[in-house]
Order: sequence, then C-alpha cells, then structure tokens
Amino acid sequence: MFDVTFNPLDQASSQKMLAEIGTDISPVNLPADKTEIGIYDLPFYDDFKLYALSDTSLPKPNARYALYKPNDVSLMNWTNEPIYAVNERAPIKLDRKTVIVYAKFFFHFVRGQLGRFIIVEKPEEMVWLANATDKEKADVAARLMPVTYKGIGRDNLYTLTATVVFKNALFKTDIKIAPYEMDVFDPETNQPEHFTIGQMKLTNEDLLLEELNVPIDPPPGEFG
Repeated sequence: MFDVTFNPLDQASSQKMLAEIGTDISPVNLPADKTEIGIYDLPFYDDFKLYALSDTSLPKPNARYALYKPNDVSLMNWTNEPIYAVNERAPIKLDRKTVIVYAKFFFHFVRGQLGRFIIVEKPEEMVWLANATDKEKADVAARLMPVTYKGIGRDNLYTLTATVVFKNALFKTDIKIAPYEMDVFDPETNQPEHFTIGQMKLTNEDLLLEELNVPIDPPPGEFG
C-alpha cells in the first residue's frame, strides 16, 4: 500500500507553480485562490516530486496528482503513461532500496478500466464489506505477506513478490521491473519483449482466495 503524507506547500510557492503549469495541464483548470498543494519526495527521482493539487471549491475527493520539477510537469491520469514518460526524462534510479517503494507508488496510481491491483501486506490494509465474515478475514490475514525483494533474475529484471487484491480475489504474484531500457526474451511467446526503464509486468500469479466480500472499485474517474 502506498500511504504517504504530503507536506503543504506555502502560498507563494503554490501560486508560482500554478502559474507555471496552467497551460501544460489544460483543459484542467485549478483556481489559484482555491487550490491547496502538497508535496512528497519520491526516493527514485532526483528532481521530480509528487504533488497533490486539491481544488477546495469541490467536494472531496478533489485532489489531482502530478509529477513535477521546475519547467516540467506530468499530470497523473491513472494510466502508466505519465509515469513511464517521467521515468525516461528523469531518469528513474532504481535499486534494492527504492524498487519496492516504486512498485507501491506505481500500483497506487495505475488503475485499469477492468480493475486495479492493490498491494496488501497487512490485515489492517484490507477494506471489507459489512457482510465479511471473521473466517474470511482470518483466511486472508494468514496469506498476506510483505512485498519481498527477490533480487535480479536471469532475465535481468528486478523481481519482487507480493500479495495483491484484484477485484474480489487475493493473489500472490511476482512483479518484474526493468532497471533500464532492454529487450527480454518471453518464454511464453518465444519472442523478445521490449521494456522501457521502470516498466512493470506481473508474472507467476497464484490465486489464493476468491469471492471475497470486499468493495470492487469502479473504473477510475477524474479523481481516482
């Protein structure tokens, strides 16, 4: 789970940032007198930081998110495109200390039209419906694990292992992450697969439990 605290940006810096990015994020319009900005340092980028841009004239949830450094902004849109684009421009710096944080960040901000993968490590991170039973909660708790760094595989990709919720099912899966732009042989297709720096892929999915009484998120909207 990617659960972070944003530090508030002072008013003068907020006004300056909004004036700079206004054209780049069009047609999104953030009123200068109604927008609160928070900032969070990501350990895998030197210059880009994660910003929460909250339009307080709207009811919550009212925050949009952006990766920004002076004169360069990418507004998050719940796809992998802005992340992969910044990975190349920054460029991203991955190692065994940052790759797990990157994976949690990635799966928080990438939400597909058919569902999202939610990394869950602890029982208290699960969100249950009111009719969930104590038994299924215990069954899930017994199978959860922290995201685990497995090293760099023979395919030269970073490998993590994690438990994830997809729709109403719990899986154990490997997460493959490219440390740089590369071609990797895919044994399933017998073809090379091109990876950009920081590109992700799930492999070795193992279904642990299904038909769980958990809420299923709708396709992402403007605010997630």
